[in-house]
Amino acid sequence: MTPTLEEVKAFFDAELPFFGRFGFEVDSMESGIGVVRFVYDEAWTRPYRIINGGTLMALADVAVYVAVFSELWIVPLAVTNELKMNFLRPAVGGDVIARAKLLKAGRRVVYAAVDVFMDGASDRLVAHATSSYVLPDSGGSA
Repeated sequence: MTPTLEEVKAFFDAELPFFGRFGFEVDSMESGIGVVRFVYDEAWTRPYRIINGGTLMALADVAVYVAVFSELWIVPLAVTNELKMNFLRPAVGGDVIARAKLLKAGRRVVYAAVDVFMDGASDRLVAHATSSYVLPDSGGSA
């Protein structure tokens, strides 16, 4: 059984204060896939309305978190182990979408790939990321 989109959104609202401050929204979730949107806000831009790289990396990271939840339920202590992003073209002046897909979900480590693109232009990536998450021990404490 997987959590509903509403359960994931409620978890984010309660436990991730940065999520709303960045202007992120969970767009969708299905088995092994998490889609998160950055709602454009000039507060997160560089000159010429270019969305800064740190915002894009955070967006990709949260999309992986959602993908993990879609497969393994809400795992609050799943944490980023590695995140590598290649920036392919500038993200300028609009909403950005990150679509994470789990490539392998092991007992302790989850691997994912993330495509990052401007809303309405999924065929023109602004960035591509790979990431791994470490899952908490099922028998231990934090």
